[in-house]
Amino acid sequence: MQSNRKTRGKRARRILVCASGGYVVYSLPRIILHLLHHFADEVQVVLSQAAAKLVSPYAVEVASRNRVFIEMDDTGDGVYVPHIELGRNIDLIVVFPATASILGKVANGITDELISALIVAAEVPVLFVPVTNAAMIDHPAVRRNIERLQADGYIVLPPLPGPEVATREGMELMGDTFPIPSLLLQMSAALGDVAARGSARRGPASK
Repeated sequence: MQSNRKTRGKRARRILVCASGGYVVYSLPRIILHLLHHFADEVQVVLSQAAAKLVSPYAVEVASRNRVFIEMDDTGDGVYVPHIELGRNIDLIVVFPATASILGKVANGITDELISALIVAAEVPVLFVPVTNAAMIDHPAVRRNIERLQADGYIVLPPLPGPEVATREGMELMGDTFPIPSLLLQMSAALGDVAARGSARRGPASK
């Protein structure tokens, strides 16, 4: 097992995945298993309240083998202040899916729920994977927030159009149209870039 890991290149010791409420969060257990196979020795997960309605927290815990945190006052496994403690002793935060809401909150320093508070408090690289419908991605405010995040030192992948879930046809095609393989390839490249940077920090403190 150890020899197989050596052939996969540099691995992160621990990754924190923050999942907001985009519909594609249904694929989160698969993403976690992919990260564990290729990049990380451990994956910890935080779900937004909306995400916890779209994917089973239990399924996420089974995939990650770690407790899932949702609320600002969640405690357990030695964690008492999650928005501070979960951001410590990790190599990378991956925000998937990153909705227009979480992009806007972090870009503007709004910390009224666990994910945004955790990201603002953290001092490690943060990778955003924006997924939302095309109209929202193209809105000037969302584009402006993405540019602000990049200017602040965050890594933001090119936005992926999410499935149109407002119609029955969109729901039926969701599994066929959302580019999970493409997403994994983009995440692979971005994670490799972070690993190559070593211990580089994100955000204004790194300037």
